[in-house]
Amino acid sequence: MISDIKLFDCTIRESGYQTGWYFDSEFIREWYQLLNGAGVDYMELGFFHDQDADPNRGIYRYCSQKNDEIVKVLSHVKTRMKLSSMLDIQRPMSEILTKSESPIDMIRLINRSHENNDYAVKRKVEELQNKGYEVSINFTSSGKNTRETNRHFLKLGEDLEVDAVYFADTESIFTEEYVLNLIEDASELGIENYGLHLHDKKGRAETLFELSYARGCTRFDGTLMGFGGKWHDWNLTIEYLFKKFKVDIDPVEFNNCRRDLVQQLIKYKEFDTAIIE
Repeated sequence: MISDIKLFDCTIRESGYQTGWYFDSEFIREWYQLLNGAGVDYMELGFFHDQDADPNRGIYRYCSQKNDEIVKVLSHVKTRMKLSSMLDIQRPMSEILTKSESPIDMIRLINRSHENNDYAVKRKVEELQNKGYEVSINFTSSGKNTRETNRHFLKLGEDLEVDAVYFADTESIFTEEYVLNLIEDASELGIENYGLHLHDKKGRAETLFELSYARGCTRFDGTLMGFGGKWHDWNLTIEYLFKKFKVDIDPVEFNNCRRDLVQQLIKYKEFDTAIIE
């Protein structure tokens, strides 16, 4: 089991761009059970988008408005591993149920670095915390941030007492220097609850993972086979992390999940919302 890092599996949320967030229920349950057995901390389902503003997607796009359907899929298998979903603070949002009404444990706020508004973030974090959720903030397009900006975001997360602040390499432009500077700044500020969402367009996600993990970063995201992303931008793979931490999983079950994800991408291709650049 993975124990040295806190790991979010983002397979459903990320590959949802290729399926329109339509997935067979059996695949969702099968993947949850494998991740749970592997010691993964969170399985991230999708978003809290508003159906009226963003219609005709699968249920994992609307984690409040399709709450009953999601509960029906996962209620019989959900045990140790928590569920997460993303809330886009700068886009139309649905009303959020209280934690007692929802299977979601963690809400991760998408906050575009260049559109950040401290006051809006503070209000939304407090609202979600008051509703009983674990809350993190994901700063997207953070590869373009200055060190001063990243230090501000780290301190903002600390002040708001969020579970973690994540820095997403949306454009695959993180460098070794960028990662080292971020880790150095977090250390100087005495902040440990930060993480990285590494994209892999340039094939550097594994290198950046190794560098950041060796320097003390312990929170990461990954996806099955690296699939996902609005721009087909790939991700750090779960396979790499399982091999790195010598996770004991049934190879047949794991290969079945890989096969079944590909089948989902084929089956729901007509709902693809990703963009090929």
